[in-house]
Amino acid sequence: MLRIKNTIILFLFLSIGYSQGRMNALGVGHYYHNQGLNNAMDGIIELSPSFKSKVSLSNPSTWHNLKFTFLSLSYGGNENSINKSSISNGYSSISNAIWVVPIKSMSSFGMSLSPYADQRIALVDQDTSIFQVFDTTYNYTRSFDRSGGILSFKIGTSYKVNKNIAFGYYYGILFGSSRKHESIYFDGSAIIQSGRIRYNGILNDIFLTLSIGEDIKVFSKYTYTVKPLEGALEQKHLFDDLNGNGYHDYSPPYYDFPYPDSVEALTEIRIKDLHAPTGYKLGISKMINSASALALELGSSRDNSKNISVLSTPINNWIYETNSMKASFSHYPNDLSLRFFDKFSFRTGIVYYEHSLKNDQSSITEIGYSLGLGFKFKPVGNQIDINYYIGNREHTGIEQKELIQQIQLGVSLADIWFVKRRQK
Repeated sequence: MLRIKNTIILFLFLSIGYSQGRMNALGVGHYYHNQGLNNAMDGIIELSPSFKSKVSLSNPSTWHNLKFTFLSLSYGGNENSINKSSISNGYSSISNAIWVVPIKSMSSFGMSLSPYADQRIALVDQDTSIFQVFDTTYNYTRSFDRSGGILSFKIGTSYKVNKNIAFGYYYGILFGSSRKHESIYFDGSAIIQSGRIRYNGILNDIFLTLSIGEDIKVFSKYTYTVKPLEGALEQKHLFDDLNGNGYHDYSPPYYDFPYPDSVEALTEIRIKDLHAPTGYKLGISKMINSASALALELGSSRDNSKNISVLSTPINNWIYETNSMKASFSHYPNDLSLRFFDKFSFRTGIVYYEHSLKNDQSSITEIGYSLGLGFKFKPVGNQIDINYYIGNREHTGIEQKELIQQIQLGVSLADIWFVKRRQK
């Protein structure tokens, strides 16, 4: 019965607005690490070096291998669409900003800011519902809007124990807010219920790099929750929008009911345990020659949230487990060569995701391909990167596939820090 109910809700959702992607309407929204590229510099892979020969900007345990301080900015554009349909949704934003300072090739310090979850969803019922009361016929239409999301601010460091072992650590703070707007257009005006929720939480990541011989490296990452994501929900008063501007206010010649001055003060409701992930990733990298490498990564994560169902979302479901597999090929620029073509880097890879949903035993699978190119300039190794990702996502019970396309542009600027100047 539950499966039939969720299927009906799903097809209703498809009929009124699938353009944002179904994952945006699950739980606290779509997690960025579950789709495409995290940034333009690392491509599809996270743990294994892809930015430079021994460096992954997403893996702090490799930061001490940088020769210079780097400030990297990545900007991404996304489009989700349904195959055999003209429905599509596109948006763009900064996908990652990271600053890393290596310290004497033994340790490092860095900070990053990136989006964590996206709650961009807008649904409008295209069919007008009709009901009768006594001798009068009434029409009404419904709409649901939710916007905003969650950001992740991380402080990281690394320490090289010896030539074969290095550790990395990320302390991540989750913060952000979202707004929802539900309305029923009825008898000439809209009945509106709106609200706002503010988020905060703390996640930590521990990284380990092991060198096995000269050309094989093993990487690992463990994620755990220090403080589960919680939200402060401010549910605003239900009102009749007689003046039609979408806000609860006075706007002559009509006045919203009830009058804004006549309602009681709002109180916040604390909702704990909205998101509490734990997980691990394992990776291995094999150098083919001095400038090329193959990499494989396996990952699994589980969301131990308890109260996510309290949130009012279009689909009362959420992802509680994700398994992933990634494979990549990387070609690095030659820092010593003066040839023009040796300044280019190349990366390509494939990815497979399998997401399990909590309430109805359904799943979401995604297969994607990434292709990227980088160009190194200036003696300190400034770099420009561009990456393209395309993938197909399948949802249980839906015949049509969701097409995901993403393009990432990045620039990395280098400088020399912590250099002991010769006294004059």
